[in-house]
Amino acid sequence: MKNILLLMLTCASLSVFAQVYTVQTVPNTKLINNSYVSDPTKILHDTTVSRINQMLGDLEKAATAEVAVVMLPSIGEEDHVDFAQRLFRYWGIGQASNDNGLLILFIMDQRTIRFHTGYGVEGVLPDATCKRIQQRFMVPYFKEGDYNTGMLRGIEATVSILSKPEAIEELFARDTSQDHYAYIAMGGLYAVVALVFFLMLALSGKFKPSPDYPRVTITRLHWLLLYFALPLAVFFVAYNLKWPFSIFLAALYTLVIVWFIERYLRATAIGKKFVLSGQQQDAYNFMNGQKVYWILAAVFFPLPMILLYPLFRSKRNSFRNHPRTCKKCKASTTKLSEAQEDEFLKEGQITEEKVGTIDYDVWKCNSCGSIEILRYPTKKSKFTHCPKCSFLTYHFGARRTIERATYSADGYGEEERTCMHCGHHHIDKFIIPMLVMSSSSGSDSSSSSSSDSGGSWGGGDSGGGGASSSW
Repeated sequence: MKNILLLMLTCASLSVFAQVYTVQTVPNTKLINNSYVSDPTKILHDTTVSRINQMLGDLEKAATAEVAVVMLPSIGEEDHVDFAQRLFRYWGIGQASNDNGLLILFIMDQRTIRFHTGYGVEGVLPDATCKRIQQRFMVPYFKEGDYNTGMLRGIEATVSILSKPEAIEELFARDTSQDHYAYIAMGGLYAVVALVFFLMLALSGKFKPSPDYPRVTITRLHWLLLYFALPLAVFFVAYNLKWPFSIFLAALYTLVIVWFIERYLRATAIGKKFVLSGQQQDAYNFMNGQKVYWILAAVFFPLPMILLYPLFRSKRNSFRNHPRTCKKCKASTTKLSEAQEDEFLKEGQITEEKVGTIDYDVWKCNSCGSIEILRYPTKKSKFTHCPKCSFLTYHFGARRTIERATYSADGYGEEERTCMHCGHHHIDKFIIPMLVMSSSSGSDSSSSSSSDSGGSWGGGDSGGGGASSSW
């Protein structure tokens, strides 16, 4: 009876060892049930697997490191290091941004345990440390056939190292050496783009002074120094001093702020040139044309641009309200209040102010009493010029459907327009296109029913680091 039982156990053992796994046939349990342990032939007890999952789950939450444990009876004649590398990349263990993955591969018939590290883990778990964990905490138990205790002790030691604050910091940190060489690539790319942009500006006449106004353009040399040489200097310093990427980003942010401040100073200087030439209205329009630019600057670069924007508005308005001289007698003039200016405006102009399409300023000479009326249109307005009175008070009133479109005929509707000043009223008809039968079929519910409830690995990579031990 004993011989028969021994024979049965031997046959069962041989049948287990006869199962040869390839990289493609190893069950990826992270996708199946969000388990960190792939043990298709049940080498470990369920309680051991549960304990390992708990430890590795807590580790990923705390340090983002991903550890995969694979227990295989056999991989045939394959080299276990090559197998580990291909399996690591096939699954993508670890986060793609940090490559902070670790594969612990157990192969029964080769009596081998392998730690295979991702790029981001090599500094925390160098080859010597991996070897030391295996020899001290795992191999002694494996020699006695106690695979459960050996795996638990080895993984506990590994998690302990990866959970240290300094280890977590390294796992989260980027590879600064890669950033170091990335500065060269980014600097080269910026140089090419900047030169292309410079040529486009030159060909479009951006650097030519305006014949009608004071010089409002930036010179070629000024542009090259500010937008070409200065950024390349930042890339050069970052490369030679091996700046961390966070320092590099801070330097770039500072550079952008310098650009904004320089543009503000240059814009205000140009506005002053307009004012000195007696072109206060042009000075205001020039500054107001950059309003959207400064709003976006305040949104995307709140510090300190959110503080600079009020200065921009104040300077723009100061140009509009700057004292003027009478064009007839050269005496000083006074800007009338909103209530006073209505006496000199046409009714249509007053209506334009009420609906907000144009704002008028009225200046009265203190000597001869002559009047100068200046108009400041609103850039975006839903009003258009009335075909009858020509004021910017023609308003789209309503749009309604008269006859709905069907699958066999077009429909039509009416658009109503009314002038807020003279009351001119007009109705336009518009066509509503005929409906078209949809050719799309119902949604395929079966396509989403196969989604798994488990997780997935993060897409990490490995350079082949790690260590192996046999018993």
